[in-house]
Amino acid sequence: MHWVHVDGYPMPILVGGHPALELCNTWAGWTEPPGPEREWLRDFDRLAVWTRHVQLLTPTTVARLREEGRRQPSAAHEVLVATRLLRTALHDVLLDPGDTTAFRHVAEQAHRAAAAAVLESDQDGLAHWSLPDDVGLGLPLLACARAAADLLTSPARAEVRACPADDCGWIFLDRRGRRRWCSMATCGNRAKVRAYAARRAPD
Repeated sequence: MHWVHVDGYPMPILVGGHPALELCNTWAGWTEPPGPEREWLRDFDRLAVWTRHVQLLTPTTVARLREEGRRQPSAAHEVLVATRLLRTALHDVLLDPGDTTAFRHVAEQAHRAAAAAVLESDQDGLAHWSLPDDVGLGLPLLACARAAADLLTSPARAEVRACPADDCGWIFLDRRGRRRWCSMATCGNRAKVRAYAARRAPD
């Protein structure tokens, strides 16, 4: 898997096409049978940086969250654990729409995010929903929940695919109905990628 450095931390490159899918792709152990465990969101500080990486939160907000997380490590860890649970539930419901237990978990967090959101006006006169800073340490979790709800209520939901590589498991949007792998440049199964590319090559 390829990665980039963001604020000193390695972060997975973005291949999903939506922040909710990028959240699922922060875990590299979705394969069956399970591949090598690789957790990108290892602590709250990295979670906060990741939300900046996918532009769910602003750099200023993330800097404040990181400082607050250092002052309240126990509370920050609870947010991290809750975000990982949301990630698992979202991944499950995306690959199995009939998983009502997973859907209820995502919906519960999405309801919390919706309740905390405020309507603000932009300079151009348009309004948008945002999560205020006074949400506190739970901001990354609620931002992820909003992204999840955005995807699940969008027609793009039908375009979600899982990479079939044995040691990958990342998920992505297949907007044109032609993508099979998460990315030819990042998929871990090089042999399958080469074979697939060879089959598609013109005679």
